[in-house]
Amino acid sequence: MKMIKIAAAAAALAATPAFAADFAGPYVGGGVTLDNVQGSGALEGVGFSGVGATAFAGYNLPVGASTFAGVEANIDLNTADAGGIEAKWGWGVGARFGYKLNDSTALYARAGYARGKIEVLGSSGWGDGVRYGAGLETRVTDSVSLRAEFTQTNYESDIINNQGTLGIVFGF
Repeated sequence: MKMIKIAAAAAALAATPAFAADFAGPYVGGGVTLDNVQGSGALEGVGFSGVGATAFAGYNLPVGASTFAGVEANIDLNTADAGGIEAKWGWGVGARFGYKLNDSTALYARAGYARGKIEVLGSSGWGDGVRYGAGLETRVTDSVSLRAEFTQTNYESDIINNQGTLGIVFGF
């Protein structure tokens, strides 16, 4: 009887998807963002905040027993505005590098390219930028995890977007 219990436990562990064990494979997700947009240089003193949404998709590969690396693309919709200046939406692509704290939680850093649309007094334009940040992702089931993340995007047009995100991730 004891041997049957051990065999059943081993089979259950072996049947767990690889995504849960090593954060590897494809995933999609979405989240709610809080954006704090600040001006610098010629736009020093300009600042505004708003709530937005993000959608993302990516792929991670295990790099070692406790580490992974991946790529992720995202699209963001923003409502941040003040005094005729409004952050509209943006997209980006970048790399993620993570370290598993345990089997269900990972700490990660990210860096990549971002492109955002800003409207100033009815005239809109696009800005290119560098996005970097860090986050924590924790599994709630074998294929679903929750994520908390902070990123900063520095646009060439003297605009800095500090963004906090709470999201949900679906792994395959």
